[in-house]
Amino acid sequence: MEENKYALTVEGLENLEREYIDLLHVQRYQNIEDLKAARAQGDLSENADYDAARDQQGKIEAKIKQYDYMLSNLELIDVKETKSKAKLAEELEKLSKQRVENADEVEKQKQNGLVDNEELAKAIDQLAKTETRYKIVEYLLTNGAEVVKTKGKKTVKLGSTVTIETLDEHEIETYTIVGTVEADPLNGKISNESPLASALMDKKQDDTVTVMVAHPYKVKIKEIN
Repeated sequence: MEENKYALTVEGLENLEREYIDLLHVQRYQNIEDLKAARAQGDLSENADYDAARDQQGKIEAKIKQYDYMLSNLELIDVKETKSKAKLAEELEKLSKQRVENADEVEKQKQNGLVDNEELAKAIDQLAKTETRYKIVEYLLTNGAEVVKTKGKKTVKLGSTVTIETLDEHEIETYTIVGTVEADPLNGKISNESPLASALMDKKQDDTVTVMVAHPYKVKIKEIN
């Protein structure tokens, strides 16, 4: 994987898009309102509300910048497309119009308030789906459909779901190997940069590998999906 690339599944990309849109259209908007309210109090030199809002503004803007960079430097995992470039280009044009319509709907729903607004949540969800599909199609066109395809391969790759047996305790565990952005060990998703995933990468079923941690241990690969 190229340096500074962020590996994401389609699910991970959609989740990231949803968080990014929430930052742009909800959290940033609310922060602006908080700053206006704090300024209206008068003297800002000892205004705790203003200081808190400015601090929050810095965090929001930093996160938006981070997400913007991540979404601009993707490596998609296991995206399978059979459409021609002409069909993909046609879809991209339709999506370009749809994303504007979805963004307009988000702006419209914001006027009804940010708290407990189900219609705003639906609009954000739809915009996230459209943005996700737009980025996938754009990615396929740019990269000539050369995405990281992992399903069905005989070796462990990004996106593989691997069942292993720890040889010292004979425990059976199953993990999906994802990029660092999506890592969630408690839910069976481990980063490709973790010691376990690093040991498993490019190995085959029935291989035994040593996981290099403070107290190294061996695991056997039982199944790869």
